[in-house]
Amino acid sequence: MKGSSTLKKVVISSTFATGLFLATQYDTADAALGDQTLRKGQSHPDVKELQEALKKKGFFNYHTSTGYFGSITEDAVREFQMKHGLQVDGIAGPQTLNALLSQMNGNNGGQQTSSSAPNSTSNSTILRFGSSGQAVRDLQEKLKAKGYYNHSITGQYGRITTEAVREFQRANRLTVDGIAGPQTLAALTNQAPAASAPQYNAPVQQTTVLRQGSRGDAVRDLQRSLKDLGYYKSSIDGIFGAGTTTAVREFQRKMGLTVDGVAGPQTLNALHVNPTPNTSNGQSSSSGGNTASSGNRGATITNIVANASELIGTPYVWGGTTPRGFDCSGFVQYVFAQQGVSIPRTVAQMWNAGTSVSQPSVGDIVFFDTTGGPSHNGIYIGNNQFIHSGSSTGVTIASMNNSYWASRYLGAKRLY
Repeated sequence: MKGSSTLKKVVISSTFATGLFLATQYDTADAALGDQTLRKGQSHPDVKELQEALKKKGFFNYHTSTGYFGSITEDAVREFQMKHGLQVDGIAGPQTLNALLSQMNGNNGGQQTSSSAPNSTSNSTILRFGSSGQAVRDLQEKLKAKGYYNHSITGQYGRITTEAVREFQRANRLTVDGIAGPQTLAALTNQAPAASAPQYNAPVQQTTVLRQGSRGDAVRDLQRSLKDLGYYKSSIDGIFGAGTTTAVREFQRKMGLTVDGVAGPQTLNALHVNPTPNTSNGQSSSSGGNTASSGNRGATITNIVANASELIGTPYVWGGTTPRGFDCSGFVQYVFAQQGVSIPRTVAQMWNAGTSVSQPSVGDIVFFDTTGGPSHNGIYIGNNQFIHSGSSTGVTIASMNNSYWASRYLGAKRLY
């Protein structure tokens, strides 16, 4: 029976790793505050954010934010609308949410700051979270044309638009602040449309051989991975020079590989699948207090993914840590615990405890910003997919290429 169970885990994990399972699609119920209308009778994390925002402004006086839009929330919305000269209907629609969000962010009533006409976007416009109007529509259309914004054109500058702007700025080497100011708008206007937004870079192919003199994106990926682990201390320039050679040699020496300074298949495989942090610069050689020898690390990863797969369909429960119901971090912690790997309880703690990797490998934890900072996570299972406990789905598989998750992706950490 033990052999049969082990085989089952290998088969399940292999299936996940090759991407034969279909990932579920983004449910619109997972939208962020400001991206959907909220009304009485709804139960959703966005309602909780609404309650917390109203509480900060002194309109929601219940002792806790429940996530359920009942009479108390409706009255709070009405009071807010009345005070701000809005239509008093108790429904948190675009105008109400824009007014509330703009107050939370301390900007000019949620409107764009611009020296040009309000119906067009010029390079002197400054648009930010909470802005609204035709200028925001123009911005969203430009971002959509270039592949960075994959949602409907709303004219509301919420989290989705902010993340799209951030991704565009990151790809074009601009200041990454999520604010569409003169430089960002100029780049949007003058740059040729991209075929697709570089939301997530593919890992270095294991057939690649990189050596001194090599150049390009593959070298950049190599340098990022070495830098994440503390071996490479120079700038990421895509040029395989003496500094990169030294870093590769040091990594090879730590991993017991042939020390030749050439990043061939064995070195790249070890770097992306079984990296060992460099302890000579003060970094810990463990992730979250756990180490796994090269001999059993593969089995641990296999069983982590298999255990996670067996929990698909488990309902989401706020604060849940058992198969009766999980929240996102409770699910990840439980799965790792089944393999004797102890990791922290909350998403933020896991983020702080893990070792950063430039590209996730099977068994790594991927993190997302859904409310500000690391606030959601799941277990990477290969083929740009991860398994997680979503508030509207329970334990399920999702794609990192999905527009919702891609725009919120923060990075990956290793905790085994």
